[in-house]
Amino acid sequence: MKILVYGVGAIGSLLVHYLCKAGNDVTVAARSTYSQLKQNGLEIRHYLQRKTTVDHPKIVRQAEDTHYDIVFSVMQGNQQIALLPTLAVLDTNLIVLVGNNLETDKCEEALHDKRVLYGFQDSAGHREGALAVVGRLPETVLTVGRLHSPATAAELRYVRKAFRNVKGYKITAVDSMYAYYLYHIAELMPYCYVCYRIKCNLKTAKKHDIQMIMQATKECFDYLKSQGIPVMPQGEDSYYNGGIQTSAMYLLYRIMAKTVLGRLMVSDHCQNGIAEMQYLDEKFNNYRKQHPKSAMPTWDKLRNDALPVLRKKKDIEC
Repeated sequence: MKILVYGVGAIGSLLVHYLCKAGNDVTVAARSTYSQLKQNGLEIRHYLQRKTTVDHPKIVRQAEDTHYDIVFSVMQGNQQIALLPTLAVLDTNLIVLVGNNLETDKCEEALHDKRVLYGFQDSAGHREGALAVVGRLPETVLTVGRLHSPATAAELRYVRKAFRNVKGYKITAVDSMYAYYLYHIAELMPYCYVCYRIKCNLKTAKKHDIQMIMQATKECFDYLKSQGIPVMPQGEDSYYNGGIQTSAMYLLYRIMAKTVLGRLMVSDHCQNGIAEMQYLDEKFNNYRKQHPKSAMPTWDKLRNDALPVLRKKKDIEC
């Protein structure tokens, strides 16, 4: 398949790696890293796997005037909106917008005459110049769907075709990516708020910090359910309602906080993606103001503790 990818941060780079492994004709539209990628290829350090890979997709500064089977746009939510006019004029069968997205209404409006899926890839990391340092599990999952309905069977087959015969990459469908994004925010932001309060050093997180993260997430889950938004992925709320699953989730959070997994998956992103965290905090806070419902006291406490960082300039370092 002929595929175009916008966005080669840590998440986009890993997606390109698997697309290349599948044997696709992959083009990457790069701006700041164009020269390095053109000369050295797309280099990824798979941190937990202790290996480095180099792929050689075609590198361009802007999309060519040609047809693409699929266009993936892997952007932070605050960057995705600015790219919409470019995506709207591309000749493609399918656009997949990958990443945290709290302005889907603007995406739907700008791309109304295109076939669009939304997605989220469960990997993380950061860039060190042209090198992508990636944290991923043995199997990387790309969750996809339409905004308020599942992707069709034909759309899923089409996306899966792009990753055909590649081990370690899985396409998972959900019924509503709109709901998925909101529930992901419910799990992500409390962790980020704590990170900023403890200067992005998760190893200093206490038992009480983890308990507050989980309580804040539960409050947000309850709030979203009170808005009539279905839990996505289905059953995710069971990890915050008490019992064995909650104990297991608490243990996972503690392990992440004390190991390199938490640094790669959470604190590195908080530190290197401050602009995105500011964006997500602002957009979700605005959402709550527009849809007042149940109180979220633990959430608000964690958020208020993090505001001194969130209100500083985007180039801040923890």
